[in-house]
Amino acid sequence: MKKSLILLLCSFTFLVNGQKSHPEFDSLANDLISRTTIPSVVFSYITPDTCLYGIAGINNINDKQKVKLEDKYSLGSNTKAITALIAMKMIEEGQIKLDTRLIDLMPSLEGGINQYYEDITFGSLLSHRAWVRPYMYEVDHNTLPKTFPGKLTNQRNLFTKHVLNQDSVFSLTYSYSNAGYVIASHMMEIAAKTSYEKLIATFMNEMNYDHYFGLANREDENAPSGHMMEGEVWTEIGPTHEYSGLPTYMGAAGMLSMNILDYAHLIQMQLNGLKNQNTYISAKSMNTHHYGLDNYAYGWINGEMGGMKYSTHDGSLGINYCHAIILPQIPCAIVIMLNSSLPEHHQSMAELEQNILMKMLR
Repeated sequence: MKKSLILLLCSFTFLVNGQKSHPEFDSLANDLISRTTIPSVVFSYITPDTCLYGIAGINNINDKQKVKLEDKYSLGSNTKAITALIAMKMIEEGQIKLDTRLIDLMPSLEGGINQYYEDITFGSLLSHRAWVRPYMYEVDHNTLPKTFPGKLTNQRNLFTKHVLNQDSVFSLTYSYSNAGYVIASHMMEIAAKTSYEKLIATFMNEMNYDHYFGLANREDENAPSGHMMEGEVWTEIGPTHEYSGLPTYMGAAGMLSMNILDYAHLIQMQLNGLKNQNTYISAKSMNTHHYGLDNYAYGWINGEMGGMKYSTHDGSLGINYCHAIILPQIPCAIVIMLNSSLPEHHQSMAELEQNILMKMLR
């Protein structure tokens, strides 16, 4: 998908058209809904000074209420990019460094964890190069106790000790890990002397963004529900469904929900940062955030095709999908949110992205 996207971009010239009407994007969204089983889609085409939106579909297959731009959708693993963005701010403020070792902040771990992990750093955790286990599948989650006692900060402390007594997982590039981001978030709260959740809340308040930790329909029962196959039945993951995503203490890995309006402006801010503007963080820090390391920097996958740089990330809890891509040399970005995540829906999302670009680039 990324290859075809970049090749398409290389074939067209960007048109800045701030007057592009919402109905045209809504038409693309309605077309997607009409030919798939995706319950709803919201998306935004983003330039340095404009966010244009498309929307169609229903909040869930039972209530069938029309979705609104103000509705929150799960970001899934795109939460990681927000965690890393706040980390970059903390680095600028001198609270922590990329090369700060975990053991420097938690000296009690020395001698009590897998010896290899004693040298892992904040940067290696944010870039998935600490080689901790992924905690994306049942094989890892089944090693956890049913609950960790205490407040969320203490739960992350115990989770960190548990994970760092397990075997490492090495890769020649990076080894994607939910656990790594939970540990990184614990380093952040130790360095900042406040909880990770308060760090997120402070950021969201400063940026005037609405957010929720957890599935959005647990905050508002009318918010879009995720959907998945249970056996052969297409099922709404409603407000009272037993599935609730990751454990609460793992929020940094993938449990934020936001609406498309705020999330698009968050991505727009980063697009402008990559165009050498100082925003929430400096332009230099933004470049490190997205491109500081090849393949996966600090919260963003990156690459270059046809001479064009891109950074991208996808998030899913198996019941939803959030896709973001930033192309600073165009300059533009696209965000797409679905409340389903079947493999064929991923393909339909990629086709939608192509259609959006075809309308905006020629």
